[in-house]
Amino acid sequence: MSQHYNQNYFENWSDMAKKLQEPIQELTELNVKTIQGLTYLKPEELTKLKKPEELFEKQINLAVENGHKALDYMQKSLQIIEKALLSFAQEVKTKASSATDKK
Repeated sequence: MSQHYNQNYFENWSDMAKKLQEPIQELTELNVKTIQGLTYLKPEELTKLKKPEELFEKQINLAVENGHKALDYMQKSLQIIEKALLSFAQEVKTKASSATDKK
């Protein structure tokens, strides 16, 4: 009895660890993709600028563009977290109801 309980206990932990890895991996991939997609001012672009206001304009445009990318990142990361939490909540609910049914 005790060994069967321990085996189920460790299997449940193993399943939970696997399910936790999925959103972490998705978030890691999203982080890398987002960082690689950020726009920045390249040194060769600086040499083409004629007036100081052109630099200011470029910086503002970059800030707006990267701001949109940051908002997209936040939306996608929250979707990943929401999906993981909903899945976890559903699993807890299912296991709780099956545990009460066994009693």
